[in-house]
Amino acid sequence: MSELVQANLVLEGGALRGIFTAGVLDALDEKNLIFEFIIGVSAGACMGVSYVSRQRGRNREILQRYGRDPRYFSLRNLLREGNLFSAKFVYEEIPQKLIPFDYQTFEQSPVRFIAVATDCATGQAVYLQNKANMTPAIRASASMPFVSKPVELDGQLYLDGGIADSIPIEYAGQNGHVKSVVVCTRPKGYLKKENPRLLRLLKAVLPNNPQLAEALSQRSAVYNRELAIVDKLAAAGKCLTVYPPENLKVGRLERNWEKLDNLYQAGYQAGLELAQKLPAFLAQ
Repeated sequence: MSELVQANLVLEGGALRGIFTAGVLDALDEKNLIFEFIIGVSAGACMGVSYVSRQRGRNREILQRYGRDPRYFSLRNLLREGNLFSAKFVYEEIPQKLIPFDYQTFEQSPVRFIAVATDCATGQAVYLQNKANMTPAIRASASMPFVSKPVELDGQLYLDGGIADSIPIEYAGQNGHVKSVVVCTRPKGYLKKENPRLLRLLKAVLPNNPQLAEALSQRSAVYNRELAIVDKLAAAGKCLTVYPPENLKVGRLERNWEKLDNLYQAGYQAGLELAQKLPAFLAQ
């Protein structure tokens, strides 16, 4: 591996919109630009591991081949195993048999890789890193609330990291490098709508997890605050941001391959542009 980029790479989630991130990362890999510190949330974590294992094109191939396969995600999976995205198919059959993941390269990489999850008991973000067995952490980070079973790690239950820390720019700045690149999966200017009545409903739905309900109710406010921090850091020359184009409308559970591939190609082009900007950004 060439010399690592001494900056943080922050990867937002977004379910199947994460194919934009896959395009960005494939372009960076093509240019032999691998970041020393990578932190991914949900789909961002899923895309990030193939970048660390240097398997360019792997995430695109997965969605192209299995994005419409009911074994990948379907209501049948939700009814049978409690997961919209089948844990067995996504985290066992695909990486171990169908489109093998290079575990050895990932584990031996000098990259610091972190997956963000949310502790169901506290509603707080947790930052998981164990490259010798990262699969449970990735599963936890990507387990969307209400359509996934919580993932148990060391006796604690975890769900999607996007609940508590969708864009972990603050954690990256405190535990990695001063400068960061943030890859978002929503267009520039997007803000989540806040609902002041949501907490009451969530507490009724989650009577045994009041802190998780609180975190879910605050998700929009936290997300918007984190975007404001990203903008502030960008204005100060400490952050570069990458956004998908506004004209590409792709849902979290998009099945149209043409739309998904267009978003991937947009990400790839954005990644090439990012590669050109990096030297000047790092030299500031």
